[in-house]
Amino acid sequence: MQFYPAHNRHEFIGTIRLTAKPQVLLLLAVVVFGTFQLLVSIHKLDNLEATMMDLGDFEQEFWKISHGNWWAFSTVFQTPAFANDGSIYIYPLAYGFRYLGGALFLFLLQALGTAFAAWGIYRAAILNHLSEWHASIVAVLFLLYPAIIGGSQFDFHPDFLALPFLVWAYVTYASGRKATYYVLLLMAALSKNMALISIAGWGLGLIFYRKQLRDGLIAFLSSVALFFIEMDVIFPRYFHGGTEKINLSLYEYLGHSFSSILTGIVVHFPLVLHHLLQEGPYALWIFGPVLALSLFGSASVLALCGLFFLNALSMLAAQQTITDQYQVILAGWVFLALGESLSRFRSRRSLFLFGVGLSTLALEAIFLASSIIPLLNRTCQALPQVENAVRHIPKHAVVWTQDRLGPEAYRFKVVGIAKEQVPGQFIDSLRLLWKEAGRGQKTPTAILAMRPVSPYLAEVIADALHAGYRVSFHQGPVFVVSGSRHFPLAAPSAVDSGWQPQGATWMIPAWTQATDQGSINWHQKTVLIPGKTRGTVLPGVLLQLGPGVYQVDVAISDSLPIRAGHRVLGALFINHRRQLIVAGATTVQLDLALRHPQVEDLRLTAWGDGAFAVHGFYIKRIAAN
Repeated sequence: MQFYPAHNRHEFIGTIRLTAKPQVLLLLAVVVFGTFQLLVSIHKLDNLEATMMDLGDFEQEFWKISHGNWWAFSTVFQTPAFANDGSIYIYPLAYGFRYLGGALFLFLLQALGTAFAAWGIYRAAILNHLSEWHASIVAVLFLLYPAIIGGSQFDFHPDFLALPFLVWAYVTYASGRKATYYVLLLMAALSKNMALISIAGWGLGLIFYRKQLRDGLIAFLSSVALFFIEMDVIFPRYFHGGTEKINLSLYEYLGHSFSSILTGIVVHFPLVLHHLLQEGPYALWIFGPVLALSLFGSASVLALCGLFFLNALSMLAAQQTITDQYQVILAGWVFLALGESLSRFRSRRSLFLFGVGLSTLALEAIFLASSIIPLLNRTCQALPQVENAVRHIPKHAVVWTQDRLGPEAYRFKVVGIAKEQVPGQFIDSLRLLWKEAGRGQKTPTAILAMRPVSPYLAEVIADALHAGYRVSFHQGPVFVVSGSRHFPLAAPSAVDSGWQPQGATWMIPAWTQATDQGSINWHQKTVLIPGKTRGTVLPGVLLQLGPGVYQVDVAISDSLPIRAGHRVLGALFINHRRQLIVAGATTVQLDLALRHPQVEDLRLTAWGDGAFAVHGFYIKRIAAN
């Protein structure tokens, strides 16, 4: 301990206050950002912007685990819980979820994970010989990095658990606390299987940058061995389901197992190069905020490169966007490498840090304006109606619902979502859910939805009603279609993010869509348009169609007298094409000839010259093009 003379005590106290200021700034930034992160997540949940594919899936698993079902089969991804992310912490977290606040507990956990990671970034920068102020600014910029708030948009993921473990493993290694370092690395690996990729890169970084052969080999070999045992042996053998198939399909142009994918990167290098050259925007969002200075770091560089190339080589576009969980762990390594890089540039450190601050603030402003603020501006008052609808569904029913309604239906044993993205991968067929329920040809089934529904879900609802199902609940835009009989299901086509008819007629019941004016006759399943209604009635039914010739019919009816003759009641619009709705007609028809895949906007208007009813839209592909 060092003692200071009496005449220097005031100088010493002033030094303490000066060095405390950057830490206070960082602590304030952590609190502000954590609160903002928490509020964004809560806003999404309360306004039905959270998704079943992320939050709802974890909710279902946590609910099952906390009720004694440790296998916790996910009916969203058709795989046991552990195989989804390779996180062992889903088991203790399940009880926290059940007894400590549900989704709010998960959001608070993410905010705490981000806070600990930010403080770890600060400590790592100090260990890289940055000043207190420079280290605090690096940590604050880490909180402003678009990937951090972007990862929060995907509701809840174990990535936010792995992040602080990895950052603090770095800190303890730099501090010489090897035992704690290895414990934290192991905890990170058990938090998220993708963390193993970065740990392998970190091991190589220790070897090539810091000449730490023993520590580098331990990190590299153990992480690579654990990753391939997990992904090529444990999951395929014991966790049969959708996750490993999805993961493999994202890299199938390189190989059909994770070991063959690694070989394929070398064998098919021209494909790899071609793929990477198309990922300029992704590289800009990752390296642009830090002016690519992170690439001048040391041991952390190979860790961040490993995750960057993993995402960049994927066939899933979501892995190359900033608004998802895939960038969270990568963000930690980017800023650990930034601290290493700044330690090299002593004379120009302040200038470089100023540039990083400007670029980070600029890109964060763009990101907030384009993604976060529109999200916060969107409000939905239907949550009580969804909760009421869920209470009307029998507990033993199979539930098929929209992605954004799923987080309210997690308590059901078998629940799937109608999400038409990446056909054949992220779509749960009712047929598969019925098989999982194991009740033969009669399975209590409830289709939970909120208008407007997607064209594919509308087709399934039409088939269900034809098979004897009924609308058992409706309140505002929310409704439940219930029954027990299995019925034939339309298959999704190969059109990404959409569905088109496959030879048969494709039906969209009008009442399943949004209505600007008019009312729904729930007994007759029609949309009623009063006689004095003027303007748009059914807005923007979007049809994503491939090349071909299509016939679009709208079934209508009216109760006007015969003498009404050819009175025009309204019009059907498909983009810029128009067909008038005439009194006495039962259908309105438009033909489409498309040479390229195209999104068609179908709208219906009323002219205020008579009442009529709209039954549904019928789309048929009559020829290929």
